Amino acid sequence: MYYSIDYVANVLGKSKRQVQYLVQQGLTEPINLDTYRRDGGYRFSEEEVRRLRDVFKLPGISVKEAARQLEMTPQYLMQFIREGQINSEIVTIGNRRRRWFHQEEIERFKNFLSQRAQAKRMGEYGRKIRLISREVHIFDEVLVQGSMARVVSVEPLQVLTANGEFVQIDHVDGNSSNLQDHPYIRTRGFVEFQIPIPRHYQHPVYQLLFQLLHQLGEKNIQIFEQEFGDYYVRCRLGQVHLAEREIKLLQRSIIKGDMQIENQTVTFQSNEVQKTLYLPKDLLKQYDDIAEQEKVQVEEILLEALQQYITKK
Repeated sequence: MYYSIDYVANVLGKSKRQVQYLVQQGLTEPINLDTYRRDGGYRFSEEEVRRLRDVFKLPGISVKEAARQLEMTPQYLMQFIREGQINSEIVTIGNRRRRWFHQEEIERFKNFLSQRAQAKRMGEYGRKIRLISREVHIFDEVLVQGSMARVVSVEPLQVLTANGEFVQIDHVDGNSSNLQDHPYIRTRGFVEFQIPIPRHYQHPVYQLLFQLLHQLGEKNIQIFEQEFGDYYVRCRLGQVHLAEREIKLLQRSIIKGDMQIENQTVTFQSNEVQKTLYLPKDLLKQYDDIAEQEKVQVEEILLEALQQYITKK
């Protein structure tokens, strides 16, 4: 049986052009080297395909496969290699040097990335709170075993009862109120608040946070729980309509940004200014890869890098 160049390329994990290059360099010999044009392409014997597979087989995981397992681009993976954060091996195959990885090292690095992402979420603002689940959303008032309670965690599902107890439950009685899907607010910047976590399920803070979530939408608010008992709230620059008591709570709690208040309508404003910055394309590409990997905006990566640089001075 004879095999086409497409089959050989697939077996070796190479492109058709790469196999043609091997033929041109004399590293493989098809059975129809003299007649391949008339035959409609190169043909390879079963023995030659087996030999090529043995020659080009890596001892471990290729860069392409490692990148796939780590859910990143090969270019981004190579950056980690250059920084010495993941170990790899080099083997010479034919006249080429090929890089490969032990599967155990891939698993170690995957765990490292996961822990780093978790540390980032726990870092600057505290523990990021998940806002919605299929059953409920955060800070809603729900019925639990015949009594009203306040949802304070959706994962795991936990409520604050009328007795001031934080109780983990399996489900709520009835349905949670609907949360409207608001579009992502693209205006750059946040207004940020720091608010003590209340111990009573009907405390005005919970109603305020409930209103912010409902009026801004899940895409436009981030809520963190800090280790010393505060909520850290980041709101994108939208508008909300609040009761007078809720507005006063915001005014007491704001730590970054600004608010414009008119007839109980609150407009969030940023204290940031726009600055044009020209970057080399290759540097911007690296930032794009990092932002994609860490699921954040490129601007946040650049700002964090600038803040770290200033801090070191």
